[in-house]
Amino acid sequence: MISAPERKIKQTGCDVRFDNLTRQLYATDASIYQIEPAAVAFPRSAREASAVIRAAADAGVSVTPRGAGTSLVGNAIGDGLIVEFSRYNRQIADLNLEKRSVRVGAGVVLDQLNDFLKPHGFCFGPDVATSSRATLGGMIANNSSGAHVPVYGTTADHVISLEIVMADGRIEKIGPAHDTLGAERNKIDNLVRTKAAEMAERWPPGLLKRWPGYGIERFLRAPNNLADILAGSEGTLAAIFSAELKISPLPREKGLGLIFFASVDEAMQTTVELVDLKPAAIEHIDHPLLDQTKGQLLFQAARDLLELDTKPCESILLVEFYEDVAERLSLLQARKLGLRTKILTDSAQMNLVWSVRKSGLSLLTGCIGPAKPVAFIEDAAVRPAQLPEYVRGLRSIMKPLGLEASYYGHAASGLLHVRPVLDLHSASDLKKFRQVADQTSSLVRQFKGSLSAEHGVGIARTEYMREQLADELLKVMREIKNTFDPKNVFNPGKIFSDGRHKIDNHLRENFTRPLELPFQPMLAFAFKDRSFIGNLEQCNGCAGCRKDTPIMCPTFIATGDEIMSTRGRANIIRAALEMRVNGNDPLKSDELDAALSNCLSCKGCTPECPSNVNLALLKAEMMYARHQRDGLPLRERIFSNIDLLGRIGCVMPQLANAIADLKPLRAVMEKTLGLSAKRSLPHYASERFDRWFHKHSSVAALYERRTNNAAVADRRYNRGKVILWDDTFVRYHEPHIGIAAVKVLEALGFDVSLAKNRRCCGRPAFSQGNLDAAAKLGKHNIALLNSAGSQLSSLRSATARQATNDSQLSSTPILFLEPSCWSMFVEDYRELKIENAETVAKRCFLFEKFVDDLLAQEPDAIRFDNRPATVAIHPHCPAKSIMNPAFMKRLAERLPGRKATLLDTGCCGMAGAFGALAEKYDLSVQVAQHLLDKIDNQPPGTEIVASGTSCRHQIVDLIPQPRGTRPKHMAELLAEAIA
Repeated sequence: MISAPERKIKQTGCDVRFDNLTRQLYATDASIYQIEPAAVAFPRSAREASAVIRAAADAGVSVTPRGAGTSLVGNAIGDGLIVEFSRYNRQIADLNLEKRSVRVGAGVVLDQLNDFLKPHGFCFGPDVATSSRATLGGMIANNSSGAHVPVYGTTADHVISLEIVMADGRIEKIGPAHDTLGAERNKIDNLVRTKAAEMAERWPPGLLKRWPGYGIERFLRAPNNLADILAGSEGTLAAIFSAELKISPLPREKGLGLIFFASVDEAMQTTVELVDLKPAAIEHIDHPLLDQTKGQLLFQAARDLLELDTKPCESILLVEFYEDVAERLSLLQARKLGLRTKILTDSAQMNLVWSVRKSGLSLLTGCIGPAKPVAFIEDAAVRPAQLPEYVRGLRSIMKPLGLEASYYGHAASGLLHVRPVLDLHSASDLKKFRQVADQTSSLVRQFKGSLSAEHGVGIARTEYMREQLADELLKVMREIKNTFDPKNVFNPGKIFSDGRHKIDNHLRENFTRPLELPFQPMLAFAFKDRSFIGNLEQCNGCAGCRKDTPIMCPTFIATGDEIMSTRGRANIIRAALEMRVNGNDPLKSDELDAALSNCLSCKGCTPECPSNVNLALLKAEMMYARHQRDGLPLRERIFSNIDLLGRIGCVMPQLANAIADLKPLRAVMEKTLGLSAKRSLPHYASERFDRWFHKHSSVAALYERRTNNAAVADRRYNRGKVILWDDTFVRYHEPHIGIAAVKVLEALGFDVSLAKNRRCCGRPAFSQGNLDAAAKLGKHNIALLNSAGSQLSSLRSATARQATNDSQLSSTPILFLEPSCWSMFVEDYRELKIENAETVAKRCFLFEKFVDDLLAQEPDAIRFDNRPATVAIHPHCPAKSIMNPAFMKRLAERLPGRKATLLDTGCCGMAGAFGALAEKYDLSVQVAQHLLDKIDNQPPGTEIVASGTSCRHQIVDLIPQPRGTRPKHMAELLAEAIA
């Protein structure tokens, strides 16, 4: 039965969701806390926001405004109505370059705004590390700032006016130019003026970041500006719907000096000594953070640039300059500070270093094991000159408790994001958690610093506000709260303690009641976690998967739905295991199906999530557990055996293709198997590739026998032997790709063989959660390739066969045309714990990478024709998850006259069988749209290269001929260019 409050809220016309899936998704943010809301609203306009907030207030339901949910202190969670402004409220308007202003919706993301402003030569100054998903509404509500405070100050410094929604539903514009809320403004002015002396004593000058609570010290300086009170109010006074903001010119030049140190203490002291150079930023990163970049594809280029593997250090200062760059960098270098100094002026190199710093939060929490660097004292700031002494004070707190910590952050503004390493599943560490919090609050007070300098007070620090602010200032802020929100509707219990929020309550349920699996995991999670729960708990909620750019997460980019993000899926898997889903079945529920069935298993999260959450493995494991209990459904059984269908279809390919194209049959298949009638089915080849290859090899062998001269063949195949893995689609559907690869490899001087009696790599079975079948196939293939030459087909001749010994064959490179098959061998066979998988993996190469590596060493190994052409390359997801795809562009441009572009694209949306399903077809097309737009924007006549069979299938289906050219495999591009 619908309750009266629910009915009242639904009647507003706003998109409001009361379902369990949505409530569980919004029960957490990026903090360690968890509170399930009653409902979540997604207003499209200020009028809708007004109606739903007023209805909630009238029904006695609290309201918590929310952006991307990146709060580290629990700002964005509450037990009433969550009003989420990031879904629809993303308009940018009224750009005025002369006035240097712009109007943004509260849901506009910082990177989105800066991408809009960049062509005009402007930016929004404050640059938080979470810029790829942090909303402007959230930045204003927290008065965020970031790294470049010495230049730009805090977000409040850039607010011209705000459009807000009050608890009673009024929509008001506030700011110096707006004569609104006069009574409230006068009352606050009187309150603040009486406490000027108290503020001066409590908050002496010199702090560059914000003070906790409301911006009363700013309002004292500009009493007509109520926006200063709202900036930093953390959603406790009103909801911010839009803002007019100041914009800043882009720096004319930038330079970055890196100073490497043997100790954090030395780095802190050096920070004080560098202030006279007036840097735009001084950021500190230490070895716990740097260590987390080891083995990470996304950060390897940065590690190489910093020479971390050959010249280790304890910490690094990043010192950036915006003006007189050459002169200041020269002065910096002349001081000969630390172990060594490195100067960077190339923007790409500087961005590599900044990418490490901006990923600090998730990199740290991505460490192996249940003990993690925890955010709870990470937001305290002192004056920069106090940093060395402050760090010593923190260490005096940590040392008796036996705690290690990371000290990274904004050294130039006196704020280090200190994160003690604690296991919050442990009662003893929870006690230490409390001790450190209590003692750090006292320490910050001794320095007259700010306990909450940019992340907010939230749940984590509310109980310390009395110590930090004292009764008089806290009383002023309570009066301001009562003035704006007399019914205590907005974010109750935060900033002002009413007993409901303590630093160590409302913790995520997996801390207070550790997860227990109702199944025995099969996969190894070999990259680092070695456990299902370990990898699941790597998701800290930072929302990096909510960014708008590829690769991660393609379904979120397409839909904007939280459940379509990696974070959303991880949260629902956790909810299912904690029995917080309908039906209390940890393996089967509508909520879990929404999380798992829409995951493309593209593996975009493995390299791009700094914590390395691997949703593809988590999904496969959960599906396998369900199949083990409930049985493998028919459709999944069929999709697991695509290779068998290929063998059958190629017996009578013309008949099989005609049947597959019959519209009545496709309608039946859609009803019975759920295969979309809109999706074309791949046709079977008139001649299988392996049979073509056998004939091709036989002709070569016959020529050799007739000439009776093995030396001729030896000269022809002077580079030795390679095994070409003829995957299911090359063998049965696209033999022309295999033929092209053979042409290229033989022209390079290789003797090409196929693996005799090979079986499907198991990727289709793995993607269906049919892990037993995948493991069986994998064991067969590894045993096959780990043995000697008897397992190879189509050797040149008896003479050559006798001359090739077993050891050579067992080390023969294995080349893959299909990236998803290659990733099975180099990654997923290890996950299936297949013996000797790692040994064989060392011999496995993508065809393109193998050829490019050879041509890098011997550019003249093959002759290509010279003709002008443009090539656009869409890299395949499994390849991008394991290696940097830049080599593909390099390889294409080895063809004389060609100009190649590596498309900045994510998953094509086909993802094996996913895009063929009737219930997923529309989502598949939505995901593909970004790729299709990129292809449409290429010059006429551009050759499209897509090495994944699914990608080619999607492009052909969705770009009608002749508008689009048939996408090619890289092997085809190379073969056609051979002179």
